[in-house]
Amino acid sequence: MSSRPIRVLHVCDKFSLDGSSIHGVSRLFSWWFPRYDKSRFDVRLVGLRKRDAAGALLEQGGIDVIHLGKGKFDPSTLGALRRVIRAFDADILHLHGYGAATFGRIAARLHNRPAIVHEHFVDPAMPAYQGYAEAALAPLTSYAIAVAESVKKFCIEKRRMPPDRIGVIYNGIPLEEFRPAAPERVRALREELGIREGEAVVGAVGRLHRQKGFVYLIQAMARVRAEHPRTRLVIVGDGALRDELERAAVDAGVREAVVFAGFRPKVAEMLSVFDIMAIPSLYEGVPLTVFEALAQAKAIVSTGVDGLGEVLKDGETALLVPPADSEALAAGIGRLLADPDRAAALRRRCEVERTRFEVQSAVDQMQSLYERLAANPRGAPI
Repeated sequence: MSSRPIRVLHVCDKFSLDGSSIHGVSRLFSWWFPRYDKSRFDVRLVGLRKRDAAGALLEQGGIDVIHLGKGKFDPSTLGALRRVIRAFDADILHLHGYGAATFGRIAARLHNRPAIVHEHFVDPAMPAYQGYAEAALAPLTSYAIAVAESVKKFCIEKRRMPPDRIGVIYNGIPLEEFRPAAPERVRALREELGIREGEAVVGAVGRLHRQKGFVYLIQAMARVRAEHPRTRLVIVGDGALRDELERAAVDAGVREAVVFAGFRPKVAEMLSVFDIMAIPSLYEGVPLTVFEALAQAKAIVSTGVDGLGEVLKDGETALLVPPADSEALAAGIGRLLADPDRAAALRRRCEVERTRFEVQSAVDQMQSLYERLAANPRGAPI
């Protein structure tokens, strides 16, 4: 390898998902790219699909994105990706998503370059065809990154990743960007959202997708409001389930208590409005929402699925409840509303824990991996 910076090509299937404006991996790109050491690394980003709203947001943030404009199973994706590899003279491919991992590992082997597969969640419905692809492509995996131990287990058992070539790098967030908003801004946002003086706010952030479990949170609000009528739910995010979730709120008799705030680019401002953060996910990797909640030292009620149960400590940094259980969610939320001292104790512990998840730590670990792979692309396991 020459003395020039190591050239890393990130490849991602797409940047938005299921009708959402942007998904978590795309937000990670917006945090990672400015933090790479430019004297050591030249990092570029490729999307396999057409330019979308999330790709446009990344570009507005100063990240150049190459859009291949290919369909999901388009075999010409391989040739298009190979042309980018040659033009960029990429040293390493860093792959996100099934399509990127499939075409990317083949392309990497054809160019004799190392390929990193980065898995961001546990997929309970991995397509059968992907299982066949993983069996064939596992030997082409130079290294795999899992965002949690549960995700690592999924990678080994379902994606056939070599156990000696996979490690865990927890996501993080830029803590400095998630400071609470000023009191006057919080007051303005509460007014905009229709939150009345003295009302408590339970908040949730994420794509409006079944994975996020928002229907159970909406159902929980009926039980919460029976004991704490001056409580509102604010859901931040967009996606294909918006109409279905609105109907669920009507069916639960809490439509007037639920605010669908839509996509908000300034998530930290919205978190500042919340008194309690709810994370009702059914399955995950480790959602960025949990790091955002820790950053602002929120009182958290969460399911303990997958990486959530690794990052959060029940009774210390959060109250953990079973997934798909609206009664348990309601009980957890009600407990914190009824016991401000308990909520304050959770927040104090979050203030301690949040320093573990600064995004620069994840970037530093990736940079170290790049250097090791560049020095020994086909050598012994790292």
